[in-house]
Amino acid sequence: MGGLRGRIERLEREAEGEVLVIRQKDGTTRRFPAGEVKAAFVNLMERHGAGDDAPPEHPLIDAARNSSEPDWLGSFFALEDPKKWVEPVEDLSG
Repeated sequence: MGGLRGRIERLEREAEGEVLVIRQKDGTTRRFPAGEVKAAFVNLMERHGAGDDAPPEHPLIDAARNSSEPDWLGSFFALEDPKKWVEPVEDLSG
């Protein structure tokens, strides 16, 4: 029976394509297509200093911040306080 389960799991992984799996502190996992990293980065940059005009946070950013994995927690996606990230930036050009 274990062999069948393993084959089914392998087929499921192959059907999903390349997927990022981010383990969460609560023991769950969150999955994203590999191409979502680019979308999450663009979202992060669009949110920086945007204040009330900031777009909603990309789910991958939230998953990275709540990850149990050191690589994700140490990434630029894992901001300590996402609210500070969107605060308007002072104009120093004057």
